[in-house]
Amino acid sequence: MKREIIILLLLLSALLISGCVSGLQASPYQNATAGRQLYDLGNASRWAYNVSMAADNVTSQWNMTIDNYGGDPRLMVVYTQGNGMDITYNVWWNASTYQVERMHARGSIGGFYQDQDVSPLQINTLPDTGLLYYFVPFQPLGMINVRSTNNQVAALYLFAATDNKGFTVAYWAHPALPVPAKIVLSDRDFNITMLLTDYKIGKPLPPA
Repeated sequence: MKREIIILLLLLSALLISGCVSGLQASPYQNATAGRQLYDLGNASRWAYNVSMAADNVTSQWNMTIDNYGGDPRLMVVYTQGNGMDITYNVWWNASTYQVERMHARGSIGGFYQDQDVSPLQINTLPDTGLLYYFVPFQPLGMINVRSTNNQVAALYLFAATDNKGFTVAYWAHPALPVPAKIVLSDRDFNITMLLTDYKIGKPLPPA
């Protein structure tokens, strides 16, 4: 089973990067789905995304890896590397409310180095870590079939939510994956696309 999941991840990553997508079907669901149903933070010890952002005709790309720890409060260690960034964020969060209680940033952006506690609101400056939209109701938009060059097919389920200012979050999810295979955050000024590149299924790591 583990080998099948690894193969599925590689297949989905290759397909999503290449953009080989077929047929959006009508949704079989009637009700919205909470963001917490698209993440399984109790069954993922690590995951990683390649992140691409386009804003004001400028594009940038970096990698984000998250180690997920247990404890009370819980801890996520978020590593961001690329595009002039090399920063580690420690994020302590409440496992009941999913509110960030404390953040610490260590590393450099360009020529600036920091090693200090930062406002918990700085979580909003990161792409999706699985905390920000945990309670948001997402509308199921249907199933997307992705097909490889050797004719293998996998199904991803698309969910999206838009606020009253036009900001949209979209998830492409698969039941075998503890986190979305693809995430898109967008409004009229920017677009951030996150593609899953790695993950480990299992209970969160022991408290750090």
